[in-house]
Amino acid sequence: MLQASDTSDITIPSVFLAKNEYRALLYLSKIVDTPMMILLQLDDFITWPLLDILMIIFVSPSIIMIFIYISWQLRQRRRKQQEVAPIDVVSRLLMKQFLTEKVKENEAEECAICLEDYINGEELRVLPCKHDFHTVCVDAWLTTQKKFCPICKRDITFIIEKTTHLLQQNSQQAPLLIEP
Repeated sequence: MLQASDTSDITIPSVFLAKNEYRALLYLSKIVDTPMMILLQLDDFITWPLLDILMIIFVSPSIIMIFIYISWQLRQRRRKQQEVAPIDVVSRLLMKQFLTEKVKENEAEECAICLEDYINGEELRVLPCKHDFHTVCVDAWLTTQKKFCPICKRDITFIIEKTTHLLQQNSQQAPLLIEP
């Protein structure tokens, strides 16, 4: 016989159930009419909270990092577009032919970008700061690298936009002639 003080070897497991689960188990026990044994497995209990924790720890920061990377790429692309000259601005720059007989004493006879000598009759692009370059060289420089003159670092888009704006103002402010 067991004594009241000797209860060390008795274990009574306890389980908390939702009302719907309790009713389902009660219904099944009435149908089967045999004692039912419920096996408690820790795998089911641990799996879902573990997945939730893993999702919070790994997936959420990954999504945030992807968002940050995409926004950084967009910002870089926008900044790159602001650093280069638009193609229409570059195409409006003046062009001239290089003639060896008309070369002045201080005028450059080689392209500062590719360092090749100008050939007689070759088309050169003249920037607003009066520096000459091969058309191919300076067009590639202005549309892919920077919108500044490679020699003096003057912004070519600012000068062209300013002169275009001044020309528009002058045409709007031209005096009207009244005939008598």
